[in-house]
Parts: sequence; structure tokens; C-alpha cells
Amino acid sequence: MRAEDEKDISVKEENTAASEAAEDKAAETEATAGEESAASAPVTDAEAEQADDRAFEEGASSAEAEDAAAPDAENEEEYFSEKQPPKRKKRLRRKDMTPEQKRRRTIRDLIITGTVFGVVLVFFAICALCSWVGYSGNFDYIANEVQPVDYDSAFTLINPSESDTGYYEFVASSEKDEFKVVHLTDVHIGAGAFSAQKDRWALEAVSTIVHRAKPDLVIVTGDMAYPVPFQAGTFNNKREAEMFAALMEKLGVYWTITFGNHDTEIYSLYDRDEIASQVYMDKAKYPHCLFREGPGDIAGKGNDVIVVRHPQTAESVKITAENYAENVGSTKISQALVTIDSHSYTDGDYFGIAWKYDNIHQDQIEWYAQEMQKLTAKNLGYGVPEDKAQVKNLVFFHIPLTEYGTYWGEYKNNGKVDTDNVKFVHGKAGEDGEKSFPGVNNCQMFETMVLNGGQGAFCGHDHYNTFAIDVKATVKDKDGNDVTSIVRLSYGMSIDYLAYIGIVDKIEQRGGQGILISSDGNFSTCHYPYQGDTEQTRWIPYAEAYKKAN
Repeated sequence: MRAEDEKDISVKEENTAASEAAEDKAAETEATAGEESAASAPVTDAEAEQADDRAFEEGASSAEAEDAAAPDAENEEEYFSEKQPPKRKKRLRRKDMTPEQKRRRTIRDLIITGTVFGVVLVFFAICALCSWVGYSGNFDYIANEVQPVDYDSAFTLINPSESDTGYYEFVASSEKDEFKVVHLTDVHIGAGAFSAQKDRWALEAVSTIVHRAKPDLVIVTGDMAYPVPFQAGTFNNKREAEMFAALMEKLGVYWTITFGNHDTEIYSLYDRDEIASQVYMDKAKYPHCLFREGPGDIAGKGNDVIVVRHPQTAESVKITAENYAENVGSTKISQALVTIDSHSYTDGDYFGIAWKYDNIHQDQIEWYAQEMQKLTAKNLGYGVPEDKAQVKNLVFFHIPLTEYGTYWGEYKNNGKVDTDNVKFVHGKAGEDGEKSFPGVNNCQMFETMVLNGGQGAFCGHDHYNTFAIDVKATVKDKDGNDVTSIVRLSYGMSIDYLAYIGIVDKIEQRGGQGILISSDGNFSTCHYPYQGDTEQTRWIPYAEAYKKAN
């Protein structure tokens, strides 16, 4: 039984008891009056009338008390009863509305929609204004503050239309001249509302390194641009490419690029074809840019070769643009610099969220092998001895080969002590877990380099990795013969201030890599640190550790 019911019964019992008590009292009064009348003088009419009035009043009071108790009990019952929450008012559907209600609802909806649209429009207007202020300021910095590199190159540039190979060629004036390349990577210019200051730092870093090195050629292995809107504040990857191109042109050195995965994202405004044709191949605006889109029948953009020539002997005629055609036979191709597009993402990972990176495709690898064989045939035609005719080459791309991680793992698992197959050169594996992040498929580029005179591979992509290792590998040729060669697998030093979270405060990985090529086709590498200890590291010759061991 509920507490409210028990209380109600108790109240009623109390009222009944009060009524019975009043009746007993009236009966007792009457009995007492009877006894007194029997024992004393007779009662007058007035006295009897007063007794009746008192009895009536007592009965009336009892009845009033009973009536007053009933409402109190009802109030208590109502107070303690379980109350149901009021039902929600059913939303009036538009089809049930009156014309006036529809008109008011329409006006309200229009006001809400207009307000939201206005807020979004204001936000994008503010972003556009900030972006314009930022990138115009950086373009002004390039135009007014960046100075051309002051140096005289010992090499003459021959255009593809005039060269014997159909490629750009740098021809040395003597056999003693060394050709210097600066390898940059992962510049990550945002050119948007959120990246102006970081872009300025990146531009200053590139300018400082190039001025310090004074190279004959700069090769950038991808990710010049970073059109990621929540970090850069823009989707406009063309403006980012134009900013980098303007910087390089103002520096006045020859330069070229390979594409990286971020240069043309799936959501950016321009694709590889458009960036290639509208920016890097615009010779009117960027005459020092040597980028070419490469063969149209193989994958990627920018698959190309730049040739370095030296005289065969000290007595050879000094080659100039004017006498090149008649004296090219007295030279040799000492080194070929190959740029290859390593693409971006694959296996349905269109936004790069799963880190499924692409590889150099097989048709590109076959093209590379064919071109190196053609250049070797050229050397044989120039009278270079057969044992020295194979053209040595360095290959530049963005995403590392699988072999970077494989052979660094061998070195690491040996306590970071050189093994028979892996010799440490310089730098460090700075990514978490000392990992590399190659393409998801193990392409045959490394093996093909071993078979075709490849001496070095240069990439970027993993911003904290700056290591270089010399790797000895043996591969079977098409006739089943073993071919053993040494390939330097080298990361560049990155520039990035924008892409990696927190990298703006890191300095050890930021800088450039120098590559010095001699007339015999061998090369050395060094680092040009940008911050901290900015002293150039020593030049470390290709396969130095193996030569010392022998």
C-alpha cells in the first residue's frame, strides 16, 4: 500500500473518532441533565433551550472539522501523486500551415540560411585577404630582397635542340673542372592564408643555401608546394609553384625539379600536366628552369636526363656554344643526371591518409635503362675505351626506394657498425623508429641501376631522414651473369617549416646536400646545414669506405 493511501485512511479515522466523541459528550450532557432534574428542581424552558443550542454547536463544529479534513486529504493525495510530463507540442508540418504561417516560416528559413552563408562568406573573404597579404609580401621579398648568386661557372650549357644527345648538356672547359649540384627537397611552400611566415622562412633558407654553395645546378626532389588547406589556407598549388620558381629565377642559377606527392594533390586546383606546362616549362618567365615533361608514352611528368661532359684529354679544344658541334667528338659523357617522377598515392588511397605511396613504374625503369645504354653508345662513338664507356649516372626522385629501409635496417641491426654490404656515409635516420616510407610495391629501379651504371639515388619525402649509405649489391643480368656494383642511397636535407607538425622548431634536418662530380664520373657528397652548426660537412667520395677496405 502506498504511503499516500495510508495517510488518507489515518485522517478519516481521526475525523470519525472526533464525531463519535462529540456525540458521546452530547449524550453525557443529556444524561447529566436528566439526573440533575431528577435530583433537583425542575428545569425551566429557557435552560432546556440553552442546552439544545450547545449540543447543536458542538455537532456543527465536528461536522465542519470533518468537511475541512476532506479537502486537505485530497490536496495531499494530489501533491504526492505521480505527475505525467506535459506532452511536446507536435511540430506543425508545412502542408498543414495557413498561408500566413507558411510565409513566416519561409522568412525565418531565409534569414537563417542567409546568416550562415554570410558567416561562411566573411570567413573565406578574411582568408583570401590574409592569403593575398601573405603571398604578395613574399613575392615582394623575392623581387626586392633576394640577390642573384655571384659566381662564374666553368661549364657551358647546350640546349637540347643543339646537343648531340637531345638533352640539356653542361660541357666543362677543362678536364679538371668539377660540376657542383645542390640537392634540395621538401620545401613545402603554402602561399595561403595560414603560411605566410613559414613560407618566408623557407624562401630564406633556400636562398641562403644556394648562395653558400654556388652550384652549377640545383635539383629539387619534390614537394615544392603544399596545398593542404587546413595548414596552408589554400588549394592553389599553382601559386605555390610560381613562388618557388620566382625565387629560383631571381637567384639566377640553373635548376630543375621532380614532382612529389604533395605538389598536385587530388583536391588541389591544378594537376601535374597544368603545373608542368604553365609553370615549370614557361621558358619566357623562368629561362633558368631546365625542367621538361619527358616522353609522353611512359608514366609521369619530368622523366628526363641532364648530361655532364668533360674533355677526353687536356689537349682537347675548349668547348663553347659556338664550336660545340665540330668538337663534341673530343669529349665524353662523364655523368648523367636522371630525374624521374615517383608519383604520389596508389591502391585507392587518393588523399594519402593510409600512406600508400606509389613507386617508379616499370615503363619508366625500362626507359631509364634504354637511355643509359644509348648514352654509353655515344661514348663508344667518341672513341672512349670500352671499359670506361659505360655512362655513370645519378638518379633523382621523391619517394624512397624500398632498399633505403632494407639496407639501413641491416646497418642498424649490426649495432650501427658497417657490414660487408652497407657502409655509413653521413646523416641520420631521424623518423620515428628510424623508418623509411617507400612505395607499397618493390619496384626494380635499384636492380636496374646496378646493371646500368647507377652510382647514386637521391630522394626526399621523409623529412627527418638525412642519411646516406653506400650499398654493395649483386644482380644477374639478362644472360644470367652476376653484376656487382655500389650504389649510394642518399636522402636530402629537407627545408620544410609547414607540413610536419612541430618541425618548425627542429633544425638538425634542415639544409641542402652538395654533389661534386669529377671528370672521371665519380662524385662526392656533403651537407650544407642551414641552422645550428652551419659549417659545411666534409666531402665524402663515392664508395670511399670500400676503397679503404681494399
